[in-house]
Amino acid sequence: MIENYTFNETHTRFEPLNNKCTYCGEAEMKSIDDCCFVSLYAINDRTNLIVYRSVKYAAITIGVPRCSSCKKIHISTQSKANWVSLGISAFVLVFIIYLFFGFNPFSIVFGLFGIFIGAVLLAPKLTETYTSNQGIYTMKDGAETNQFIHDLVMSGWSFTKPSA
Repeated sequence: MIENYTFNETHTRFEPLNNKCTYCGEAEMKSIDDCCFVSLYAINDRTNLIVYRSVKYAAITIGVPRCSSCKKIHISTQSKANWVSLGISAFVLVFIIYLFFGFNPFSIVFGLFGIFIGAVLLAPKLTETYTSNQGIYTMKDGAETNQFIHDLVMSGWSFTKPSA
């Protein structure tokens, strides 16, 4: 599967030679800047001592072909989801805090923290929903359907960065 990619030494990433959009399956990628670049990680060495932990890993970046239309959809749905989740979180938390605490300094700090947490937890789910409603894969789902990335994940690479 590596024959469908070329390694760009300037940007240290694998760039696709296939121009068919992975996300919609119909359009062609016109520019390499439209690609969705995904990082994968593999653990090389892990040390777990009583007082010391460390992990050494390898990382590679792989481009998933994406047309400009799908790129615009991904950007707009992510932005829309961020704003909607922020608004919903703010409204709900202000209402709950007012009911239980009234307005005081503690409730304001608690409310700001709650808005941040609500937006962080709600935004990815909304992004996934909005993108699916447009009839294309989400960025992660599209990357997972890419055969090259799928083969790497099956051989031990991961989407999540290892931690000690």
